[in-house]
Amino acid sequence: MFLNLVLVFFLVTLVASKDNSFIYNNGFQSSHLYLDGIANLTSNGIIRLTNDTKQEKAHAFYPNPIVFKNTSNGSVSSFSTSFVFAIRPQYATLSGHGIVFVVSPTKGLPYSIPSQYLGLFNKSNNGNTSNHVFGVELDTIVNNEFSDINDNHVGIDINDLNSTISTPAGYYDDNNGQLKNLTLFSGYPMQVWIEYDSEKTKIDVTLAPINVVKPKKSLLSLTKDLSPILNNSMYVGFSSATGSVFTSHYILGWSFKVNGKAQDLIISQLPKLPRFGVIYFIKRKNKFAEILEDWEHEYGYLAPEHTRTGKATKFSDVFAFGAFLLEVVCGKRPIDHVSENETVILVDYVFERWKNGEILEAMDQNLGSDYVSEEVELVLKLGLLCSHSEPMARPSMRQVVQFLERDIPLPDLSLLSLSSSGLTFGYQQEYFEDFPMSYPSSSMDKTMSHTSVSIADSLLSGGR
Repeated sequence: MFLNLVLVFFLVTLVASKDNSFIYNNGFQSSHLYLDGIANLTSNGIIRLTNDTKQEKAHAFYPNPIVFKNTSNGSVSSFSTSFVFAIRPQYATLSGHGIVFVVSPTKGLPYSIPSQYLGLFNKSNNGNTSNHVFGVELDTIVNNEFSDINDNHVGIDINDLNSTISTPAGYYDDNNGQLKNLTLFSGYPMQVWIEYDSEKTKIDVTLAPINVVKPKKSLLSLTKDLSPILNNSMYVGFSSATGSVFTSHYILGWSFKVNGKAQDLIISQLPKLPRFGVIYFIKRKNKFAEILEDWEHEYGYLAPEHTRTGKATKFSDVFAFGAFLLEVVCGKRPIDHVSENETVILVDYVFERWKNGEILEAMDQNLGSDYVSEEVELVLKLGLLCSHSEPMARPSMRQVVQFLERDIPLPDLSLLSLSSSGLTFGYQQEYFEDFPMSYPSSSMDKTMSHTSVSIADSLLSGGR
């Protein structure tokens, strides 16, 4: 019996030892990964952990076990891994719950639950030392029960979703040493490096956009001996979950090597996500019914006339969509309370950039270089047009799509001027003497004149 156990242990170790290093740089089509929950592979080989489904979980694991321990002394060997991920939520400021790189005794986590538990644990086993689970979370929802620091952080988890240590997402610039913030759910690919040094018993986690080489300074470090945590043989993979917001969590490439540095991923060879474009967001937004919630009032999605009448119309929907367009491209909220005495209105900011002939300066710098400047400029200008104070001067959603597909040209924005009353702007008086320079909220109660409707129709030719 003893000899049989020894033989079984030897065979498991032999199989696992052959798989202590791997790299997926050209997609996962032939990877034979273990997938469960709602995880699947896209047509070009990207792991899509979650999709447009609420309250679901997903796992993707390397199919074979990895030997982590040195059999001579039982200590965990050094290991490193690198992967590229992207999180694309339904809304620009609200996301699903995030992704966890996980080292687990089993493929999949059968008793785990979605939402804040990230498909990793459940209410009864969270925090149990018998879990033998190590993870690095990319968390996009703040949960007080786990003492989360914010809704955009990186944390090291040991048997528990109460992270042992966590920090806001970002990376240190090699040129000046400054910390640059990153938004995990921006929709753009980012790379993560996780390294464990067995001699120093130190864990380092580094994060950066894919167009930035690995920063010299790690984002997060923890001195912790993983020998009591990890078993001799473990599985490595990813866990993810959604809550009440539709979110797609992607893994584009992955590299892993025990007792050495993981092979570098060649970014140019990775399969491509759907290219950045607002048509993608339009299709996702229009797929689901719009529900008015408190955060929409606070963050500036409501048209001026909607805040007074309390009634949603097709024109107020366009206004909200304009705010959404600007938010997606700029990476900023429509109304951002930066301090107790300072509030930044996004439409004002974008309009000022346009007026100064530098509208692309309003773009989110996290976009890196993976964009088409003409497309971004089109979206920014269209966002301004949809945010017009006069309901009838806004395009219809049909026209929005026509503008984005370049079936019809955008009207000349030089005919518009920003007013001092915030999210409103009007026609320049030199062009339209019938109109005031701005449309303060009180003036919105007045019925649009036939002249204004005619002007709007002439500007937005193409039909509703």
